[in-house]
Amino acid sequence: MELSQIFDIISTTAVIIGVIFGLLQLRQYHSSRKRESAIYLLNSFQTKEFIDGVWIIMGLPNGLSKKEIDKLVGDEARLLGLVMSTWETIGILLFHHEVDIEMVDHAYSGPIRFSWQKLEQYVNDMRQEMERETIFEWFQWLADRMMELESKKSPVPANIAHRDWEP
Repeated sequence: MELSQIFDIISTTAVIIGVIFGLLQLRQYHSSRKRESAIYLLNSFQTKEFIDGVWIIMGLPNGLSKKEIDKLVGDEARLLGLVMSTWETIGILLFHHEVDIEMVDHAYSGPIRFSWQKLEQYVNDMRQEMERETIFEWFQWLADRMMELESKKSPVPANIAHRDWEP
């Protein structure tokens, strides 16, 4: 075998190793981004204001107008905005495949669905007032995805669905 052939083999091998290394690095980068997004997603529940907002929403009757809700909750309406903005952000992250739909479903499907159920008219009134159909569009999109998932498969509590789980 000639020296030039040996160098060709070495350089081809080096290129192949470089491509494989690059692909592995890209895979690790995507995995890291998904993990960071998941941490953001799960940390959304970690503020007192967010939890207070969710509890306020859960206590509302369905179908109230924006005017009725504002009258009921008064200054606490800002907490509703916080919750809706969080759902909006999660909807955008999900749409762009930054978070996994299964993780969103496991962590938030109930609160998202109930929030939309309680606040749909509120959001529609906001859209009408502001003459902008895109107000909280990703919150609605996210709620629709959660309802689609649930229509295909009834929710089963984790303690039942994963009772045989082992570390």
